Amino acid sequence: MTLASISDRYWKTYSEYNPTVATVRGVHDYDDRLRRFDDNWLGDMASRFRSIVSDAEALPEDEMPTQDRITKALLIQEAGVWATEIESRFLIAAIDPYLGPHTSLLSSTRQNTVSDASQADALLGRYSKVPEYLESAMSLHKENSGKGMTPAAASLERVLDQLSRYLASSLDQDPFLVLSYSDAWTESATKIVTESIRPAFERYRNGLVADIAPTARPDDKCGLVWVPNGEEIYSQLIQKYTQTDIAPTTIHETGQMWATEINASEWVEIGGEFLDASTMEEIFERLHGDPDLRFSSEEQMLDHARTALARAWDAVDDWFGARPETPCDVVPVPSATAPAMPPAYYMQPPIDGSRPGTYFLNTYKPEERDLFEYESIHFHEGIPGHHFDRSLASELEGIPTFRRYAQVYAHTEGWGLYSERLADEMGLYSGPTDRLGMVSADAWRAGRLVTDSGIHALGWSRQQAVDFLRTWTPISQLTVAQEVDRYIGMPGQAVSYKIGQLEILRLREKAEETLGDRFAIMGFHDTMLTNGAMPLPLLETAVDDWVLSVA
Repeated sequence: MTLASISDRYWKTYSEYNPTVATVRGVHDYDDRLRRFDDNWLGDMASRFRSIVSDAEALPEDEMPTQDRITKALLIQEAGVWATEIESRFLIAAIDPYLGPHTSLLSSTRQNTVSDASQADALLGRYSKVPEYLESAMSLHKENSGKGMTPAAASLERVLDQLSRYLASSLDQDPFLVLSYSDAWTESATKIVTESIRPAFERYRNGLVADIAPTARPDDKCGLVWVPNGEEIYSQLIQKYTQTDIAPTTIHETGQMWATEINASEWVEIGGEFLDASTMEEIFERLHGDPDLRFSSEEQMLDHARTALARAWDAVDDWFGARPETPCDVVPVPSATAPAMPPAYYMQPPIDGSRPGTYFLNTYKPEERDLFEYESIHFHEGIPGHHFDRSLASELEGIPTFRRYAQVYAHTEGWGLYSERLADEMGLYSGPTDRLGMVSADAWRAGRLVTDSGIHALGWSRQQAVDFLRTWTPISQLTVAQEVDRYIGMPGQAVSYKIGQLEILRLREKAEETLGDRFAIMGFHDTMLTNGAMPLPLLETAVDDWVLSVA
């Protein structure tokens, strides 16, 4: 058993378990499949992931080079995460607008590409399985509900809205029909959509209303602490998203310190003079009271993003040796899912290079979105943020394929948040108002530590979380509601940003102190990005190795 063979086995197992994701990433071996939710199939997948963990752990590490140690640790981390998720049954068919079984269809399908007739026909085979897929997901929903593993009402409400929007959309907007391979293919796909897929989505929605909604947890009991084994599940998710055993109380206290002390003082330091305000509350009032600090249209939002990213690309030479070859495309979030989705997200390019790195900007209700916040979002999702870390990873050579697409949240999301501050060092912000957007984004991520742990470990209500973010950040009411519901439905994921950023900043400070005048920011950044995503302990090992090589 070799590290390479285990890596190949993991990539195949992962792709089989996540066939819609595999297609988007350019792996076409499973284009005719969808995830299953029956016990036999799930049990087999969990066993296969556990076997990968065991085989990787058994490999001696004493003389392994750094890249092999990274590969081994990632195999253990990633395969273990999937095995645990399957065994708990809680999130593999989550009733959630971000993680739900419907979401992988409505979002991922839109990104599918094919290169020949066999791949196109395979997708028709997948389409034909949608009714069985949704019916099986509903069976698991009912089973989980009977065990007390019920969804939060806030999550269910947003899912129902997404499903209703999809069913009300016109066929020319249907994600299953975006692909245009041939007239005959489109005719066949349209028949499947109208006769099978849309009726199946309607049955799925009706089943959620009839069988699941009566059991949904109310807003005052929306966290995991209110479900059986919820505390254990939350601890597992924190480990998944941070690769640490940090306690929820520590997460909560760290967030409180940053949101209510450090970021609070920075508001006045940056915004007090030019906004003629002496308190954080006054600054928030000025920002929200200025109609010129709102977008007016989708086109304005997209142009704002493209202009900021072009400016960032022109400035990277002094800060990065490595930079992605693929361009960064900016597109709006699909309208059917946009109301429940975050302000933005990024999708890295596939293996086959058939699509560029894609920055999805949520242009839903632009008139309610605060313009001052968005330069920091562009730098986070695009350049020098996720477009650099995710696209560079996809272009790496000489490492197992799975590492190019490993989503190690504390590293990748920590890098995104670090990039917002880095953009300030690079002189990318247009002015002090946009720099306040950077402060807002940092306060927002600190607030995530407080609200996520508050909801899932301390029993906070939805309204408590909303009130905290409204008090300590100036993000819009539209975004606050979307964000709190995101934390409710995706426990633990939101804490990865600030935890990861703080670790990257610590590692940079450590390297600067050790190297002194020999410290080169370009070398540090390339170390962050040219190994792919890594668990935080291995990220420190990589930085330490770089420091030794420079010293």
